[in-house]
Amino acid sequence: MAADDSPLLAESWAWTSPTSLEVKLRQGITFHDGGALTARDVIYSACRMMYLIDGKRNLLTSSMGPITDIVAVDDHTVRFDMNAPYPLWVQKMKFLSILPASGGDVPEGPIAYDAEGNCGIASYPSRADFESGDAAIGTGPYKLVRFDKSGEADLEKNPDYWGGAPEWDEVQIRTIGNAGARLAGLLAGDFDLIENPTTEDLPGLEANDELTYTAIPSWRSIFLLLDVNPEGAPGVSAADGSAPLADIRVRQAMSMAINRDAIAERLFGGEATVANQFAPSYRTGAPELPALAYDPEKAKALLEEAGYADGFTIDFYAPSDRYANGARVAQAVTQYLSRVGITVNLKTEPWSVFAGKRRDKELGVFMYGWGHPQGAAQMISFAFASRDNDLGLGASNYSNYQNDAFDAAMKAWAVETDDDKANEFVGQAMRVAVEDLPGIPLYYQHTIWAHRADLVVNGRQDERTSATTVSRK
Repeated sequence: MAADDSPLLAESWAWTSPTSLEVKLRQGITFHDGGALTARDVIYSACRMMYLIDGKRNLLTSSMGPITDIVAVDDHTVRFDMNAPYPLWVQKMKFLSILPASGGDVPEGPIAYDAEGNCGIASYPSRADFESGDAAIGTGPYKLVRFDKSGEADLEKNPDYWGGAPEWDEVQIRTIGNAGARLAGLLAGDFDLIENPTTEDLPGLEANDELTYTAIPSWRSIFLLLDVNPEGAPGVSAADGSAPLADIRVRQAMSMAINRDAIAERLFGGEATVANQFAPSYRTGAPELPALAYDPEKAKALLEEAGYADGFTIDFYAPSDRYANGARVAQAVTQYLSRVGITVNLKTEPWSVFAGKRRDKELGVFMYGWGHPQGAAQMISFAFASRDNDLGLGASNYSNYQNDAFDAAMKAWAVETDDDKANEFVGQAMRVAVEDLPGIPLYYQHTIWAHRADLVVNGRQDERTSATTVSRK
């Protein structure tokens, strides 16, 4: 499955029972070493994900927990058996990197999957094997020529790619952390395309006949997260000792105080989409909800009605180096909340510091971003659901939010294999969350690429850059 949920190596998939997913592999696909892709390679790759190296998990180790067996029905059909309905595996599969089951450490014949990843395999490729290129054998349109730990990589065309001849003979990837240095390299002709120019750079790019930029709405929502614990939230205080954020009128007031249109237009030059819910409204499966109101006078009235005519105080945290224009957005939100009578102490911190405090539940109000590559329910299922380890819900519920109707919809979604019915449950849960506002949606982030004017960029909503998305005019 591709990032946009379209078929890729798998040409189709279907639930044969509530706990069994059968996947049909596309035929005629070969690895870079010439070997044919088969179901055996999928099982081998899944075993590798479950094998702990020095006690450390791989990307999908936890996500594959509900899977009890993986069976090669035939050379091009794989069946995933689970201990309970696990429809999210359809989305998780896209992160299963497929490697060839070849080499001296892989036994001949069928591979029997086990949850520890042993699978009769003596050893798996090491990081050094991948960095040297020895184990970097995929099925994609480009082959790895060279990799450097600095972030440099050189690729060459794969003439046997199943999807047709790639556009480029060679691709060079360079990692430049500073936005100004990236732009300077583009202006100097050192780069053909760069990621994430600042919004201040866009007018200059528009005025340059040789350069331009492409922007698309991404799957990332930017929002405020509020600790609604009735016993109080860290860094939030009121004169009477109460817990302001536990009052729905206060949360509604905070939402109404924020001018989302101004943030999108003035801070991003229009390269952000105003949010009306927690998942991007254009993400497949997301409901269509009305716009969130901007009404500072109504916000003041709600605060007075809730008993906070004189306001209250919050420490408002935001990462300083995580999101495009993040610090400026945090400053704007601070001003909006201050105008309705809330005293805001803005604390912007490096991501490494911010993330630690978030993990330790030290933040009562903070700005955060969440991508949705796994569907419209990804953020709300983690951030607002009551914790349910068996269903994978509520692992990041820093808001201390609990609502029976929301939880019922999320629990139903977590086991529903019919897409239309699952989307109905997502809609029910999203409406409850937007009514209760354990967080405040702000905007959906756009991803921007600056590039030569003779190139066309078909950008990805998952914010990744790929040579396959770039073509000549």
